[in-house]
Amino acid sequence: MAVAMLQDWCRWMGVSARRGLLVLGIPEDCDEAELHASLEAALWPMGRFTVLGKVFREEDNATAALVELDREVDYALVPREIPGTGGPWSVVFVPRCSGEEFLGRVFRFLEQQGQTVESVAGALGLGLRRVCWLRSVGQAVQPWVETVRYQRLGVFSGRDRPFPGEDSFETWLDHTADMLHVWQGVSERERRRRLLEGLRGTALQLVHGLLAENPARTAQDCLAALTRVFGDTESPATLRVKCLTAQQQSGERLSAFVLRLEVLLQKAVEKGALARDSLDHLRLRQVLTRANLIGPLDEALRKLRLVGRAPTFLEMLGLVRESEAWEASLAGSERAQAGEGADAGTSAPADARATAKAEDDKAQEQEASEDRGQAGPSEAPGGPTPAHMGNASGAGPGGPGGAEGLAQARHPEAEEAEEAEEFLPQEGLKPIPEESGNEDGDVEMSPPESSSDK
Repeated sequence: MAVAMLQDWCRWMGVSARRGLLVLGIPEDCDEAELHASLEAALWPMGRFTVLGKVFREEDNATAALVELDREVDYALVPREIPGTGGPWSVVFVPRCSGEEFLGRVFRFLEQQGQTVESVAGALGLGLRRVCWLRSVGQAVQPWVETVRYQRLGVFSGRDRPFPGEDSFETWLDHTADMLHVWQGVSERERRRRLLEGLRGTALQLVHGLLAENPARTAQDCLAALTRVFGDTESPATLRVKCLTAQQQSGERLSAFVLRLEVLLQKAVEKGALARDSLDHLRLRQVLTRANLIGPLDEALRKLRLVGRAPTFLEMLGLVRESEAWEASLAGSERAQAGEGADAGTSAPADARATAKAEDDKAQEQEASEDRGQAGPSEAPGGPTPAHMGNASGAGPGGPGGAEGLAQARHPEAEEAEEAEEFLPQEGLKPIPEESGNEDGDVEMSPPESSSDK
């Protein structure tokens, strides 16, 4: 039963069953992000929650998840189903036991024992007025309590593959058995009506036939007949083979595999397929041979097997969770180191480019300074040019220093200086005055007049 599974799981995890929810029918390919998004959309009125674990249920061919709330379950807010991938997911919780229900059970027990309220009140030293007042209050609020507590059953049709909106038989049976237990104070006719309300197709026809044969059949009898027809028909040998061949699925966490294996083992014990004393050794064998273990955990489990000390379920689950936490921390540190290496790799090319650019700029400055040193002081802005120097050596072209000045102007060093001037800034340079002469730059030299010609 789902409620029993919820209570056992909560006890294994060390949490209160009054704060736990069991979500059934989750597809196996549903990822963590989608699961949390669906749970958040449905459970946000109930406060914060934590998914403690998941396990694959072969009878549903789907995954079950255990959810812990930060407070006790609010029965007025808890949803019956959660919309999700592959159809609605069933929500199972521990039914509440109200004070009125407890009081009714006490009265029924007294009647079965042949005792009266008055005799018990006298034995307990209670006043008769107080006992009668309690009974009258319980009877007055009983119809209102039953109305508030009433929840419609899920839909079951008897099909091998349920349609959208229908439950598998295991899911429907768990919830129906729990609700029939809660409806003990309801008349048998109303219990049968509520049972028929959740049936469709072949299952509904079966119950109608049973009631036609014997109208006095109770709702519990009808449920037992449905269990015999649609229930689990696996033999003990089949369950034993399932336990011995169970292995960790691809992408399944090791803790989830241990939980799923435990469900199979407990089911096999209930059917008599396995002895309860052999569960610890069989669990250890399956984890060592059918699961993917990291080195430290594998070594620790093999040492325990050698000394004949098989861990219990809780001890095994604790070792597995410690191993998963250590593996997660190791993976996080590796990712952090990889990120630091990537940052260093991206900054190195930028530093190299900046260094190369600085060296190029420095080389260009050195070349420019060398060019300025070869040009000499005559090439400074505003300084005398070679042509000016040639003109300054004589009074004119026909002067005694004209030929020598022109020769100096055409000296190879002067020509190199003129070529260097092309690479210097042009601001502050004085234009070179044109010298008189022919286009080739040759100066006509006229002989001096002799005194005899005069």
